Amino acid sequence: VTVEHLLPRREEPLAALVARGVEQALARSAGDVLVFLPGRREIDEAARSLAARLPASVDLLPLHGELAIEAQSAALRPAAPGRRHVVLATNVAESSLTLPGVRAVVDSGLAREPRFDPNVGFTRLETTAISQASAQQRAGRAGRLGPGY
Repeated sequence: VTVEHLLPRREEPLAALVARGVEQALARSAGDVLVFLPGRREIDEAARSLAARLPASVDLLPLHGELAIEAQSAALRPAAPGRRHVVLATNVAESSLTLPGVRAVVDSGLAREPRFDPNVGFTRLETTAISQASAQQRAGRAGRLGPGY
């Protein structure tokens, strides 16, 4: 897997940075692109940012636990001949799934993790930076079936 780091521009929103990363991944690799984002809100924002920027031959597919099973299944199916997928996923796709055709990964470096807050006495989800091991695991998704980016 060839790894490159895309630096954010000053005050660039995550969705815009992800869109730049996806455009670069599509240009520099063959096959589908898997994008790791922390949660549904960020997936929706990235989808809005990417919708007008992608070629007509690219299908944009979200993948998170709140989707209906049919929508989740669509993201897991291989792209039709002559088409490419960009799958916007939470860390559910980090190790538990193999997405056929993925040759590139764009990683936000973020995940939503449960954290216990003793001040209020319950656990809440917090967006945090992922570990280096998680980053390597995510990058490896691009190289499961051949050379990746």
